[in-house]
Parts: sequence; structure tokens; C-alpha cells
Amino acid sequence: MKKILPLIVMLLFATGAEAQLFKQKKKAPVKTEYLQGAVPVENNRVVFRHTIEAPGISAQEIKQRVEKWYTARYTAPTVISSKITKSDNGTFEAKAEEYIVFKKKLLVLNRARIYYYLTINCSDNRCEAIISRITYWHDDEAPDGGTRYTAEEIITDKVAFKGDKLKKHPGRFRTKTIDLKNELFAEIERAINQ
Repeated sequence: MKKILPLIVMLLFATGAEAQLFKQKKKAPVKTEYLQGAVPVENNRVVFRHTIEAPGISAQEIKQRVEKWYTARYTAPTVISSKITKSDNGTFEAKAEEYIVFKKKLLVLNRARIYYYLTINCSDNRCEAIISRITYWHDDEAPDGGTRYTAEEIITDKVAFKGDKLKKHPGRFRTKTIDLKNELFAEIERAINQ
């Protein structure tokens, strides 16, 4: 009994110390690219714009490179669905639907469908990419049909923050949307300036 008692005391102490360490663990700070001001609003609508400089490249060449990128990017399995329209003046518009994944583990998949319009205006030496009309459908396979949001309802500074802290639920949508926006703009830039 005398040998077991010190062992029990040591186990209790170790468990208590581990619990204290666990409590003291802090969350990683939110990256600055997700903080206030990262989601621009124009006329009460979320709109992301990016201008790509392409010195010495004609509008026709930019248009061909964008078209090649569009064809590769907007096909399954990358997207759920898409509709692409082109105009003779060098404007492309994709209406796209794809998934943003919040959590993916062995038995857990938490994701939402994101719908958006991507407009690309090609001209000599430059191109402008615009992402707008963003909406979401979260838990689309739930018995109640899930929840639908507009970007204005969930990712704007006014909604996504409490003081200067990013709220958990809107924060997930905000960070994944910004990540997708960054990915799309980077892909377009690489396609044009290959």
C-alpha cells in the first residue's frame, strides 16, 4: 500500500500539470490577410478585384491564355458545375459552383458549396479579374436542406468580427473565401504571364 500511494500521487500530479498545460495552449493568431478590410464591399455587395499587369502581351494573346486556363480550371472534379460565356471584346464570365472544405478527417467532412461569378476583362498589357455575387449553401445534405447565405450576410467585416476578433462560424467562410480568391487570382496571373 505504501508503494502504491506515491504512485497515485504522482499520477494525479502529472495529470493536473498536463491539464494546466492544455488550458494554457493558445490559438494561433489570425493571419493579417483575413483581418478587417480584407473583404471589400462595393454598393453593399462583396466584390474582389485584381488587376494583372502583362507588359508586351496583346489583348488577343491574353484572351487565348485566359481561355486555356478557363477550360482546364472549370471542369470536374475541380468544380461541381460551371457555365462560361465569352464575348468578342475579350470578356469572359464563369458562373461556378464548387466546394470549400472546412474540416476533412476520417469520419468527418464539413464543407459548403460556394457559388460565384468570375469575370475577366482582357485588354492590351493587362487584365482585370472580378469575383462577385458570392453565395453559400452549408450542410446541403442535411435533412433540413442546410443553410444558405450570401457573402454579405456572413463574411463582411460588420458580420464576421466581434470587436477585433474573428468569429468562429463566419470566420471559416471568410478565410476559405479569401483563400479561394487568392488561388484563382494567382492561377490567372500565372496563366497570363507564363
